[in-house]
Amino acid sequence: MALNEKLFFPKEICCPVCTKTFTRYSLRKSQFSLDKRDIDYRPTYLGEIKPRLFAVAVCPHCFYAGEDKYFCPHMNDDERRRRDYFASHKAQWEAQNRVKAASTGQQFWKDQASEKLKEMSPEELAILRKIGPLLQKAAADVIAKGKPVNELQKEMDLDTAIRSWELAAICYKARRANHRILGYTYLSGAWAARDCAEITTDEAKKEDYRAFETAFLREAVSFLTITNKATSIEDQYTPDGTKIPKENLPESRIYEIMYILAGAHRLLGNIDESNKFLEQIIYGGGSAQGVMLWFVKQAREMRAAASAGGSGGGDLPQDEISE
Repeated sequence: MALNEKLFFPKEICCPVCTKTFTRYSLRKSQFSLDKRDIDYRPTYLGEIKPRLFAVAVCPHCFYAGEDKYFCPHMNDDERRRRDYFASHKAQWEAQNRVKAASTGQQFWKDQASEKLKEMSPEELAILRKIGPLLQKAAADVIAKGKPVNELQKEMDLDTAIRSWELAAICYKARRANHRILGYTYLSGAWAARDCAEITTDEAKKEDYRAFETAFLREAVSFLTITNKATSIEDQYTPDGTKIPKENLPESRIYEIMYILAGAHRLLGNIDESNKFLEQIIYGGGSAQGVMLWFVKQAREMRAAASAGGSGGGDLPQDEISE
């Protein structure tokens, strides 16, 4: 399904893994706007554009993949100096905002786990080069199409869109991304698969995309469940006995994760687990304000809709805080 060329702007990128260049077709943000959210917090957009289908950059040569903010393209000395210059100014701006936030009692949070993925270490690079065969195996059905993956993305090839999220997850694991980022990656993959199921008119493909959605959603639940435990005051452990590292998240993000888990469990048919998270949101949000209050309201509506046989979901929260 070819789209209007004006929807994209081309960027020449040098892959950090294989150091080969390719053209990345990025979707212009002015081409889409948020409409509402599903019960697992999936944002839907006005019009027919599905931005998740174009959100992952994939090298057509070695199949290294990542969202634009994590792709870490290879830079020459001039590009590196410009990056460092802007990074120093960004640090000054963040310091000023931390002071301002502290004076008003607000919380200024810098996502250190996300910032870590914006720089690629030599160790990560060595691992990514070793897993090339694994990436090619995961992309086998895309390779079989006989066209560069970036061209397929521009044409809104649905199979490529789904595989791009799988490739990104493999690369993030190789780079030792934390459970939260992996959870959101699989969640975005599930949402992209749902997009594809809604777009296609091929019933066999629709069934395949729904299967991908379920598989990705289960992975998202697994990783985000660990993330939720990582915010606990008490020590928490994975099923194999490994201690879960603590993660200091803003309260709004904790509510978001619990809401996602409630909705995702409900979509997977795990009603009891879903209700547990709804109860945590509802009874723990007695003094909630701002976006947290939105999650409390939506949790009540999800529980009421379930009792009445509905699906829940609703309008946008007051703040946009998703990954």
